[in-house]
Amino acid sequence: MKKVAAQAKKVVKKIPRWSAKWLPALIVTYIIIGILSYLTNPFARYTLVRVPFQTELADNGQLSIIEESGLRLRTSRYYGVFAKLKSGYHILGNVYSGTKRAKSETLNDIITDIHALRFDPNEPYLISGDHFSMLYIRSLGIFYSTLLDPRTALNADDWLNRQKIYLQTTKYALEVFKAAPALSTTIVPVGESSVTLMNIYAPPSDSLYSLLYALDVMLSPETLEQTYPFSVEQTPPLQTHDAAQQLLEEYRPTLLRHYLLYQNTIDLQTGLIQKNILLSGTKDIAKRQSAFYDNVIFWKTEQLAQKLGIVPENPQKLSALKQKIIDAFWRPEMGCFLEDQSPEALRQNYYSSDWLIVLSTGFLEPRNTGDRQYYESCVKYIQDHKLDRPFGIKYQQQLRPWRLYPLVRIGAPQYGSTAIWSNWGMEYAKLLALLFQASGNQTYLDEANYQIDQYTDNIIKYECYPEVYDENGQMFKNLFYKSVCQTGWVVTYEQAKALVNSLQR
Repeated sequence: MKKVAAQAKKVVKKIPRWSAKWLPALIVTYIIIGILSYLTNPFARYTLVRVPFQTELADNGQLSIIEESGLRLRTSRYYGVFAKLKSGYHILGNVYSGTKRAKSETLNDIITDIHALRFDPNEPYLISGDHFSMLYIRSLGIFYSTLLDPRTALNADDWLNRQKIYLQTTKYALEVFKAAPALSTTIVPVGESSVTLMNIYAPPSDSLYSLLYALDVMLSPETLEQTYPFSVEQTPPLQTHDAAQQLLEEYRPTLLRHYLLYQNTIDLQTGLIQKNILLSGTKDIAKRQSAFYDNVIFWKTEQLAQKLGIVPENPQKLSALKQKIIDAFWRPEMGCFLEDQSPEALRQNYYSSDWLIVLSTGFLEPRNTGDRQYYESCVKYIQDHKLDRPFGIKYQQQLRPWRLYPLVRIGAPQYGSTAIWSNWGMEYAKLLALLFQASGNQTYLDEANYQIDQYTDNIIKYECYPEVYDENGQMFKNLFYKSVCQTGWVVTYEQAKALVNSLQR
């Protein structure tokens, strides 16, 4: 004991005097941030945050929105700093808290548990889960783009809850951005009815798209049925049409204003996203110059703005823009699309799996012979580089840490590079199934089955649906980041599984 005490004294003597002086203040600050972060987390047990919008069924079977309380946008620097500290606190807290698994052990029961947790209409908006307590706008158009597919409804209550929470989330975002000078990647609750805006590393490329997509998919189920064609015996009716139409009319000026601001990201000479700005998409941890993902999102935003009557229809503009994007990014010698237009990417033929955004947006159609050649070539690239093993799909085959923002480069360089992402993995599985449907090539369906089976095994293994895995197929975790376990992205798995099963029948 005396020896241990002597060693401890030596360690204490080595601590700089300024550290000893400021350490108590740092500890108190950390505790205060923790308390405030907890109280302003809408999903905490003892939260101060109120639910501003809820929904009810009208006599005609359609949902309507009820305003419980207003939302106040806070724009001071204090709230911006707090939002970032709060985000970091939740991420680190999740690493060292217990993994939140489902209560059940069988596949269907685990999925049911996740639905009950993530699609509760008594919550204010949709989240991926765990440390993501703020509203990421892209969830509406990317990670939860399949939420309103009636073909994957578990039962009547599940379908109603999914529609309610999606509708409430859209209303929440539109109401905040009505008062906002610009769109953001994220909306962060900072008080009882107060929110602030936060950009994760850069302004968003996909927030406007996601808002327009949400309105479009709530107006008609045809959007999802046309993108992922398969049939089931019975589907429940869509009950968001009337509310979505009202939202479109109410927020049309807001959407037009943000559309016009969004046009400032376009290079007038090339007609594509500017190379001298940074934008945030699903791969928000990387610095990219005019990324393929961002340009496809730009094309789809333009298409939806025309479809919803935000701007006049102009099919020629869309056709010309699509060809510009293909000409700029397709590399025959590589066999797929470039990640971005940076000099480095052009020299090295950089690849990124978020090119799969072309499927959900309809930028390329697997049933179209001309478009299908791009899909088939990119699938070959993926398989040749084993990006779909042990299952799909990794963003890329190298780390490329120098392209990451500093915090990610230090804390989790694999997160946006060699890690396996469930959202893109299921888009890959659906693509394989649709290529089989279009070509009759059995190897595509066999591979789609393999991918679905791997994800099925993982759901049972982890008793949840992890957000991201490491390159070896284990749920991602290091000293600074741990994957969300019970993420509601499981609806994308359910849709992929239903599509593959329909083809086998």
